[in-house]
Amino acid sequence: MIDLHVHLRGTLTPTMACKLAERNSISLDAARWAAKGYGWHDFTSFLQAYDHIASVIATAQDLEEVAYDYLSRSAQLGTTYVEFMLSPPDLMRVGVAFDDQLAALSAARERALELHGIDCRMIATAVRHLGPAAATQAARLAVGRRHDILVGFGLTGDERMFPVGDFKEAFSIARSEGLRATAHAGEHLGPDTIIEAIEVLGLERVGHGIRAVESEVVMRQLASAKIPLEVCLTSNLALNLYPSIGKHPIGRLNAAGCAIVLGTDDPSFFSTDIEMEYSLAAGVGLSAHDITAQANTASFRAILPSRH
Repeated sequence: MIDLHVHLRGTLTPTMACKLAERNSISLDAARWAAKGYGWHDFTSFLQAYDHIASVIATAQDLEEVAYDYLSRSAQLGTTYVEFMLSPPDLMRVGVAFDDQLAALSAARERALELHGIDCRMIATAVRHLGPAAATQAARLAVGRRHDILVGFGLTGDERMFPVGDFKEAFSIARSEGLRATAHAGEHLGPDTIIEAIEVLGLERVGHGIRAVESEVVMRQLASAKIPLEVCLTSNLALNLYPSIGKHPIGRLNAAGCAIVLGTDDPSFFSTDIEMEYSLAAGVGLSAHDITAQANTASFRAILPSRH
């Protein structure tokens, strides 16, 4: 199994969050803490809960522990490869330099690979609702480093904020230095926004992209271009985008020839893991073998070229 869409800070278990909160003297909201999935009820409150819980990660050591924890748990399920999404400026704001973030993830990767046989890479992300200037800053930060764990650049956050064209400069900067490109699109907005994001940002994969099912034209374009969709089934159900797995469009997207890969998104917030995602997909007719083969092809694991 391969997990190609997972936000690193979204893997924080209550046990790990409690440990880090205590270590860093951070108070967590009791109501959120006690509730399943940290107590969100819609996408806006999910984003708020995410920021609140993720604030317990305050040092490079914390980041390394969280990454290793997820990798070791994933390996026990049979996962062989993970691509983490992480927004470098988030931790820089609390004093963790980007170089230290990369070193922490590399240390977690090396330990997990040695002890559990699972590998990983990182996609540096910009947060859409923070605006295009912040995205451009994140892209410049990402391309200023050369590290084999850093392979991609992405756009996360609230896709209802800012036109996708506002992020063209950020993605041009990232792609010009060899970073692979993905972005959230077609989760909360319609199918046309998926094609727009692919064309404007130069995407090689699309985060979510499930709303493509609403347009035969868009599905044909995705199938023809072989642009994989990073589908996160439990996340889609938890956020009430679809009422049940039977109503989820993954089967129709697959039947239309769209390339499908799977991710856990924010597994601790949605009470899932990659084994559950594969199991749900199998229940609507997608084989684990086919999904893993697609994921191997779609992964960004190639090492970046050296700076001239």
